[in-house]
Amino acid sequence: MNELLQEALTAFGLHGAEFIQQHENAVYRADGQYLLRIHRAAEGLQIDHDPDKRRAELAFLRHLADKGLPVQRPIAEATLSGGTMATLLTWLEGHRITEAEFTTGLQHEIGGMVARLHQAAADFRHRALRRYDAAHALEQADAIRHMGERYHLNSDEIDAAHQAALVIADRLNRASGGFISIHCDLSQSNILLTEAGPAPIDFSLCGLGHPMHDLSVLLGNTSTQAQRNAFAEGYTNADGQIDLPLLDAGLALGLLEALVIHADSWPKEDWFAPRLTRWADEMLRPLAEGKPLLDENMYLINLK
Repeated sequence: MNELLQEALTAFGLHGAEFIQQHENAVYRADGQYLLRIHRAAEGLQIDHDPDKRRAELAFLRHLADKGLPVQRPIAEATLSGGTMATLLTWLEGHRITEAEFTTGLQHEIGGMVARLHQAAADFRHRALRRYDAAHALEQADAIRHMGERYHLNSDEIDAAHQAALVIADRLNRASGGFISIHCDLSQSNILLTEAGPAPIDFSLCGLGHPMHDLSVLLGNTSTQAQRNAFAEGYTNADGQIDLPLLDAGLALGLLEALVIHADSWPKEDWFAPRLTRWADEMLRPLAEGKPLLDENMYLINLK
């Protein structure tokens, strides 16, 4: 990675960079004023770094910035050794949200931020965007079946994932007319707190899908009903519309996607087998049986 970093610095005419993290990409603060990304995922993650999809992400960021959203605007891109892409973005001043800051009021603001993101994204299209559609849901189920065979996982739980994917695919197929460009990874770690309020970062997995997919990722990364309520209320107060069946589908699809992305690492962990059992009992089987996962108050119905 050091060689790729030096190559990227040279390509962009930069002098130095401070490492931040590596997940979907290796991320650096360069020359104190830019965000430098080298598009190589951390070991154990399965991320598609197709150049066309990356350029679609950059076009999406430019569109959102032109709409006035506080996002990192693309500056330049380069192709490094081995075809690895690097992108240079503006630096967005802010910090990760601390537990002390993560109040009901901020959660409400974040919900409003997501609604405004969706409104700004509604008229953006790009042929190379990822598609979070019915076919995508079924692809996740196939990948999970391969993971189950490879690691000898409980076949009933793998089948529950497949059956849930069929329900997700049906709902997404019926709702495809409402698809827009979405972030698709709106966990708390991908939201910065800036002087102007919460702002979304890291659009690496953005694509064309239903708005409830974004909201479900946000809700799925919360621990209490009060937090989910605040997010949902902020979203609707900013003129976002909630569709509970599609929100349920998004929750389950987000789980399937996480399983696929971490298919080379999670099954090796001691915690994984019991957690998969819990996910199957609380989310996958109920959805496959047509039962709701969330009620109108954002209460997770099937928690044990």
